[in-house]
Amino acid sequence: MRLLIFTIFFLIVLTNPVSGQISQGGRPMNVPALKSRGIQAITMPKVNNRALQQKALMAGEQDLKLKPFEFAHGFEVNISPETHENWTYNLNGFDIWQVKIVSPGAFSLNLIFEKYNLPFGARLFLFNEIENQYLGAFTSFNNKSTGKFAVSPVAGDELTVQYEVPAGHFSKNDFIISQVNHDFVGILKFSDRRPLGITAGSCNIDINCREGEDWEDIKDAVCRIIVNGREICTGSLVNNTKEDQRPYIISAAHCYDLLKYAETSVYTFNYESPYCAPLDGDPSNSISGAVMKAFSDSLDFSLVELSLVPPPEFRPYYAGWDKRSTLPDSSTSIHHPQGDIKKIAYDSDPPIYSNFTSDYTPNGFFKILRWNAGVTEAGSSGGPLYNPQKKLIGTLTGGLATCSNPVNDYYSRFDMAWEFRADSARQLKYWLDPLSSGKETVNGKRFFTDEDLCLAYTHLEDFDDHQNVILTSGGSFAGYWGGTNSVGITGFFERYVLSGSENLYGVSLGIGKIDLSTQGADSEIQVNVYNGFGSPEFLIHSETVKIKNLVPDAMNFIGFTETVVPSDTFFVGFELSNLQPRDTFVVYQSLREADKMNFFWFKQSGLWYDFKSENTANNSMANVFELVACNVSGLIIDTPLVVKPIDVLIYPNPVPSVFYFEAGQEFTPENISIFNLIGQQVQAKMLVVNSKKIKIDLSGNIPGVYFVRLKTEKGLIVEKVSYIPW
Repeated sequence: MRLLIFTIFFLIVLTNPVSGQISQGGRPMNVPALKSRGIQAITMPKVNNRALQQKALMAGEQDLKLKPFEFAHGFEVNISPETHENWTYNLNGFDIWQVKIVSPGAFSLNLIFEKYNLPFGARLFLFNEIENQYLGAFTSFNNKSTGKFAVSPVAGDELTVQYEVPAGHFSKNDFIISQVNHDFVGILKFSDRRPLGITAGSCNIDINCREGEDWEDIKDAVCRIIVNGREICTGSLVNNTKEDQRPYIISAAHCYDLLKYAETSVYTFNYESPYCAPLDGDPSNSISGAVMKAFSDSLDFSLVELSLVPPPEFRPYYAGWDKRSTLPDSSTSIHHPQGDIKKIAYDSDPPIYSNFTSDYTPNGFFKILRWNAGVTEAGSSGGPLYNPQKKLIGTLTGGLATCSNPVNDYYSRFDMAWEFRADSARQLKYWLDPLSSGKETVNGKRFFTDEDLCLAYTHLEDFDDHQNVILTSGGSFAGYWGGTNSVGITGFFERYVLSGSENLYGVSLGIGKIDLSTQGADSEIQVNVYNGFGSPEFLIHSETVKIKNLVPDAMNFIGFTETVVPSDTFFVGFELSNLQPRDTFVVYQSLREADKMNFFWFKQSGLWYDFKSENTANNSMANVFELVACNVSGLIIDTPLVVKPIDVLIYPNPVPSVFYFEAGQEFTPENISIFNLIGQQVQAKMLVVNSKKIKIDLSGNIPGVYFVRLKTEKGLIVEKVSYIPW
């Protein structure tokens, strides 16, 4: 195998994410110009973005401010296939209605539908061809008893609505567009468009940093809420005593100016960076619509029930709660400041009971005196507050905390909201204790198990730094290690090791750069899965993806259209398949020091190579990928195969009780000893998995930090593990 003499550089490109919710996929049909009368354009009145921005800022500077994030101005409209006739009939067996909605200067647009009731076989799309943003197909699957339907924002100041219905069906009354929302802030952050630079402050901590390590389950309960297309808040799935998987979301009452706004809100899960870095996540895990169940202005809490149960691939977790009237020793909040990716804040000291303002119930709030790390901002409203036992005890109302002065935030008390009012529509007890059990606490829970248990896996760690990694050949620029280049590299893959019979649901690619020529509209990549051990060997699945439908500087989820069951060691990535000579497509990668694990394999001139052995500095590399797999064990994480004799690996860590200890050499349980912090050896059950891996059970020991010691011929190898029972 020859050595490739390439030099490594970095390039960071700042661009944009994409949005959506549960849809049936596909693309709108192409309506030839000769077949249609042209798309009718409906233009909204002009608004002054700058004035709206300043008004929103001033509203957020009041004393003890509430913390929703206003980003859009709403126009009430009445647009439908009946009021605006623009049909193309009998095209490939479909009648097609189109309308273009324009709001000059908008950074994105989103719509609210009423009387939404699509017949079977009909499809609805929203798109902006200029921005290459597409939502849909939405179908009868999205029909709700309320007739309301909200959609996520589409980039740009115009969007096309295209309705396709089987030819001959009278479908002029299937929906009404009742509201057009003009984004005056730039919530999608396309092309760094946020005019005021309003993104989460630099003091905020990404949920997947070290501070969030102990919250890997609980974070999956937290969602971002786009309320009625105009404001952003935060909410959390919560469990109930019946544990019947009823999808209740708790948030702040002030997020819903009207109770009916629950029906026209979009609830997005897993909107986060895959690791400790400000990389936009994929917001496609979204659900449109809910029904208000309980609401209190004076205690500022709301409880809604989602229009459907979050599916397994959303990886939903239902948070536990504690209704006891006790002050915790410390507290933690997870939230979406400025509508940004998920963040975490914590206070190591107890909160105090407090008033908020005279309009609210006296003593109905927890007051955080000062955050030790992180902070809340506009958009954090409704974000959950947890005690050290990771039980929900409150939801954010507002306060004064900022990055420059992280003091005085106020959370509505869960224990007060429980049954402060007798009316079931103004209390939590009726809904969260349907058994009338009298329980004071309930544990959090993942309800999906076995084949429906889905988890996300990435090799990225805190020390990683995503970049567009440039390669050179002969001292000249030759393209990118993660994409288009002039040296014949066409395949870019990540090696995974997962034990079991997992089903791969899809993969998110961290796209770093897209630059398509005018001829590149049909440029594609092939997202492939290979089985293999030392390198990709057997192709087991392939998906064709149009590059124009992907978004740079963000995670882009690509779902697999069939069940993919790989071997224990497999490779996931993409191959350049149909690009024009001047097209550029690059995924982010993290270049690592030589002593770090390598996960990057590439294909050049039809042959596979391990990156670590093919660069002069012997560096390692990880692709910015996040794999979603189902039918997995909650104890299995994305673990590399340990190959160096001096290396060991413990996972998961922290551990609930059972964990795996893997080494780069053969050993027996007799070579393993476990000690507590004061040096005492403790007992643990051990089960041999194979000659290099054992399963260890710490049940019966006191929660805390332990040291696992492996005795080898060349000395001792010691690893730390945190035992935190669930």
